Amino acid sequence: TILKLFEARFAEQQREQWEDIIQYLRALMELDKHSIVPEAEAPAYFEWALWRAFLAIGSLVNSPWDARRFKIDQEFKPIGPSADDGPDMIFEFEDFVIVVEVTLNTSSCQEVAEGESVRSHVATLVDHYASKRKRVYGLFIANKIDTNTAETFRNGSWYRSDDSRMELQIVPFTLKQFTDLFEVGFQGTSNLGYKTLEAIITQCIQIKSNADAPQWKSRIGEHVSVFVKSMGQ
Repeated sequence: TILKLFEARFAEQQREQWEDIIQYLRALMELDKHSIVPEAEAPAYFEWALWRAFLAIGSLVNSPWDARRFKIDQEFKPIGPSADDGPDMIFEFEDFVIVVEVTLNTSSCQEVAEGESVRSHVATLVDHYASKRKRVYGLFIANKIDTNTAETFRNGSWYRSDDSRMELQIVPFTLKQFTDLFEVGFQGTSNLGYKTLEAIITQCIQIKSNADAPQWKSRIGEHVSVFVKSMGQ
């Protein structure tokens, strides 16, 4: 349809719009009445800004409308957040998939609200993409990661209905950590590629061994900082 043609064109333009994307990502860190993000629509804009960031990263093999589960208007702005019956966004690349889940919830009930649903969504897609032999990662993004949420993802297991167990690969990032990575990846002459992003995610998974949840959160922060500094040199 003509709308999909326009959306495909919008997706192609996001690489050049990276500075605008960063403005929205940083605005979501400190919401107030003067923000460019409408306060009442912040959850929808959170998903929308991350969707645009991944469109900018590019190399997706699924369409931009299949990557998002929220609706957009004719100006490509979000109309409400994604429904609760599935992941917020699904980004499929040539040989792996990143399932992105976001929340503005930073309280101790973050784990209750997100822990089970995020694992369930990622587990469903692990089975879905098994026939394509694609790796599936979960990327959970919030302004603050509650330690209990990190612990749930650190354990990262899920049982199917037949009691078979799968190990889930889910990494919690603060929005600032993701934004710093995105920004340094687009400054200068080099863009943040999808393979680089996978490498960062897999390294964050590896460093959870012999660590409790607070240590893992700290190690992720340190790893992201080191990468940002190395890319910025």
